[in-house]
Amino acid sequence: MNTEPIKVWDWDDAPEEYRALSQNGGDEDWVALVPPHYSARYISWMESGSSFGCCSVYDYPLPDGSIVRIGAHA
Repeated sequence: MNTEPIKVWDWDDAPEEYRALSQNGGDEDWVALVPPHYSARYISWMESGSSFGCCSVYDYPLPDGSIVRIGAHA
């Protein structure tokens, strides 16, 4: 069983390569790296309208099956 955790950063602390994926224009709040074994699961605390992304959440799939998820307030 893969036990790699979901990693979450405040926007300013997130790795630059993940921040560079965003096309939101400055309203980003959170960045998460979701490992492949979680990518197909419903994660309620990362949905649009949640504290992770009060207005929108964007997914950016990576070649290894992971997803970079960015939450924004606009």
